[in-house]
Amino acid sequence: MLKTITNITQGKGKEGDIELLEELAKLASNVALCGLGKGAPSPFLSTLKYFRNEYEAHIKEKRCTALSCKERGGKENE
Repeated sequence: MLKTITNITQGKGKEGDIELLEELAKLASNVALCGLGKGAPSPFLSTLKYFRNEYEAHIKEKRCTALSCKERGGKENE
């Protein structure tokens, strides 16, 4: 999941990545044996719920609408 999210923020994301990440996050939550594992995907799923358009812009338009990704013109990790 981390590699796919990193690829998206670096402008290397591709169609289907969002759906794959969503499926993996839900699967991880469903098969986890402890509470931490069940809750770990929640922050990511929340970002998809509220900021899906930003993920899509990274993939389709190769741009960061929030201007927070250094590779996409933002200041992250400076």
